[in-house]
Amino acid sequence: MRNFKEALKYLLKQNYFFIPIDLIISALIGAGIVTILEPETFETFFNAIWWAIVTMTTVGYGDIVPKSITTRLVSFFVIFAGISFVSLFTATISSMFVARKIREGKGLEKINQFDHLVICGWNSSTEKLIESILDIGKNEKFSKITLLNNLPEDEINNIIYKFKDAEIKFIRGDYTKEIVLKRSNITEAKAVIILPNEISQIADSDEKTLIATLTIKSISSKIPVIVFLENNENRIHLKRANADEIFVKNEYSGFILASSVLMPGVPQTISQLMDTSFGTTIVRKHIPKSYINKTFKELSEYFREEYQAILIGIFKESEQIAFMELLSSDTSQLDAYIEKKLKMAGHSLGEKNKMEVNLNPSDEYIIHEKDIAIIINKS
Repeated sequence: MRNFKEALKYLLKQNYFFIPIDLIISALIGAGIVTILEPETFETFFNAIWWAIVTMTTVGYGDIVPKSITTRLVSFFVIFAGISFVSLFTATISSMFVARKIREGKGLEKINQFDHLVICGWNSSTEKLIESILDIGKNEKFSKITLLNNLPEDEINNIIYKFKDAEIKFIRGDYTKEIVLKRSNITEAKAVIILPNEISQIADSDEKTLIATLTIKSISSKIPVIVFLENNENRIHLKRANADEIFVKNEYSGFILASSVLMPGVPQTISQLMDTSFGTTIVRKHIPKSYINKTFKELSEYFREEYQAILIGIFKESEQIAFMELLSSDTSQLDAYIEKKLKMAGHSLGEKNKMEVNLNPSDEYIIHEKDIAIIINKS
């Protein structure tokens, strides 16, 4: 209802909205005149309206034909008015769609995607990220991605063509601005990923990521925000901004390099598991109800027999108590102080789910109802 009212309000502001009104008025005037001038031909006003409409739309069934010269002169007015207004209305509607398509191509039009992934920023690894998202999303039939950046139009068109089987939309603008984020329909997004722009300085990039996170959370605190940082020192600031997941550039490079020397084969294994093109990946899988309250060993045997997969762990989302619930309903100085300190410590006042991962538990571990399996599976 709200969208209908907004659309109607928009149409009323546009001049082309009055074209069909002018068309109707012309039909009514023409029908009224011919009814008065030639009542024997146009027995009722409804018959005259019918004749005016089929004449103005150039259908011309010929079931009613004016006979007097005066009435035929009025018919000329009706015909020319119809041709003019119908042609103008058709051209206007066409130009509206063309203009909208051009604006969409330039990333200036609000999109109507729902449950989509918004990727803010662009760097050399973004295309690989999109590939991974689409590969992993095949099982869940997920392919809706919105790109929000300032790339040139030709580059964006190449990316959209490269991933033409996916539903990729583009929004141009600064992703720290609320008005730009809302054009991506961010309140209906599945999640938001913020990447550092390659051309930015490290400090500027992380600062922009922080501002964008704060802006997104101010729009809706429920939107999951995953950020990629250049500098680990800025992690604490993003925690305070309530970012849901934080990854730092080269965070695991030390382990990879050390493993290459001391444990050859481990880095290659990790690389293969993280590259979806190899066909062997780490995925999550819901546990059949029949295996609730059974052991990890029994579940492991089930996945091995059913999917030829290796069960490596269990994870679950546990709901935490909202700090806001512990505060009183008034606005006392003590509550304000507690709230301030919690925010400074990086704690969220709202309810937030915590991800608990249990890798390689004992064979006797009992599977619970909220547990989800983590397996190494061949796609």
